[in-house]
Amino acid sequence: MFSILTLALAVGCKSRDFNGELRGKMSNPDAKQSPCLEIINPKAPYTPEIFVEQLTSAMNQAAAGKIFEKENFRDMLFADDIESAARGTLKQDILRGDSCSLVRAINESMSKPSHFYWLTGNGRTSSGGLAIYKGDVFAEGFYRNRAAGVEGSLFPRRRYNQEELLGRQPWFEWNSQSKKFSPRLGSPATRILTHISSEQGSNAFTLYRGTNSKYTDKGAALATLNSFPFGVNTGGIFSTSSYEKAKGWANPVLLTSRINPKILQDAFTSQKMENRKTAPVYVGIEFDYVEIAFLYSPGDQENIFFDNVTSKCVVSEKAQGSEASLAASCR
Repeated sequence: MFSILTLALAVGCKSRDFNGELRGKMSNPDAKQSPCLEIINPKAPYTPEIFVEQLTSAMNQAAAGKIFEKENFRDMLFADDIESAARGTLKQDILRGDSCSLVRAINESMSKPSHFYWLTGNGRTSSGGLAIYKGDVFAEGFYRNRAAGVEGSLFPRRRYNQEELLGRQPWFEWNSQSKKFSPRLGSPATRILTHISSEQGSNAFTLYRGTNSKYTDKGAALATLNSFPFGVNTGGIFSTSSYEKAKGWANPVLLTSRINPKILQDAFTSQKMENRKTAPVYVGIEFDYVEIAFLYSPGDQENIFFDNVTSKCVVSEKAQGSEASLAASCR
């Protein structure tokens, strides 16, 4: 198998490693390429060259320092590159792709997550890869891929239990002073929520959840295990800091929750639910948005997201029958 990503570049730059569009067509390598018009934002944390150099170095450091095991690299790289990564001998050309596309991703990541390195076999589905968000680099779709595992020789991964989903997420923290990445293994919750807090400028985190009319009710939503399992007997109530993403999920209801940071801080742990007073919270990156899941057991009477809901609205174009009267229309 080849360690090659399919790609689609809006400005016609030639590449074979970075993908700027999930459902893009394969670029014609023989076609005439138009000039790249992308310019790095002067306030960006790094240039593409520094980014590739330092991220490769950090991956090798993660292996040499035994911070990552071979399995952890599977969340970010193709199977063909895992052995080199695990030996700490990864080369920069693995990550060095089209600089035009990478400039675009770095610029975008200053305001929202940017999924720039796709683990994809056909250009239409993604089994993870790498996402940048405000300088840091995360394993994209960590929950999506690890909750069930990934089959196939390009990007095999085993299924994780609850403790692993909460505490075995690989990511890289960017230090703006040293201009280097530090490899991390564990929950990136505090780091990601620091970024969200700087964006929202508030003493409370505002999160959104799109759902249907039935599961707008906390009792109904927590009554049984949903389709987002964390282990065997625990589910997740997913939300995001992106209003537009949540609005897209709404069917037709969108819930808004404002949560005290101190409440969340106690929940950022990999400890098992039966040993805690407050259920854990999962935080990660999926595609181009932050996802935050509030864990629960079927029949729970409390849930951090639901207990702090401040308002709900209805996406009118999705409403049917009496659903339009459930709440005011979303903006």
